[in-house]
Amino acid sequence: MPHISVLVAGETALLRDALTELFHTQADICVLGQTTGEHELLCRAAALHPHVILLEPWADGSAVIRTVRSLRRLTPRSAVLALPARGALIDRRALEAAGVHRYLPRDAGWDALLAAVRSLAPAAVRNAVKRPVPALSRRETQVLRGVATAMTNQQVASSLGITTGTVKRHLHAAFRKLDAVSRLDAVTQAAAAGLIILPAPGSVCGAGTLGDASGPRRPEA
Repeated sequence: MPHISVLVAGETALLRDALTELFHTQADICVLGQTTGEHELLCRAAALHPHVILLEPWADGSAVIRTVRSLRRLTPRSAVLALPARGALIDRRALEAAGVHRYLPRDAGWDALLAAVRSLAPAAVRNAVKRPVPALSRRETQVLRGVATAMTNQQVASSLGITTGTVKRHLHAAFRKLDAVSRLDAVTQAAAAGLIILPAPGSVCGAGTLGDASGPRRPEA
């Protein structure tokens, strides 16, 4: 089924983890990752184009305003949902003027948060007819994990002990199943469907690690 993709950003690790765990319990919401700083958020948002960016404003108010304005330029179709932060030196009006789509009050509960995320998702996603999640083979999943860490076809082939031609064959098969038009699109679609887990920023798979990486397993095609 289609998923509402969410990117969680903020300085508080405990809050980021709690929000991620909450979203993982929702069948229609997929967390694309967590970010902790301005540069990291802008890079990942520009690469992934999430439906909703959940932002806990940082203590530096000028940095928050700059970040929101940059997000509106880099990924204009992503909605920005701001959460109240105790140490942030910025108010709701300033955030909304910068381009924040929604601001949740401090006393809002989980239900209000989930409702806000769903309301900010594109109508086409909210109203999409449920469709079966494509079943990727074990090799297709492993190849996409490698692609997700920016490995080349040759690096993926070396890690898995197969030829580059075989990597391309599995990659093209994954493209067809996911209806993807590029490597990035395939990775994003697979992550949104819960078929792979996106790596943490800066992580790189070494030789021999793709086959043992944690994540969904599928029978070999």
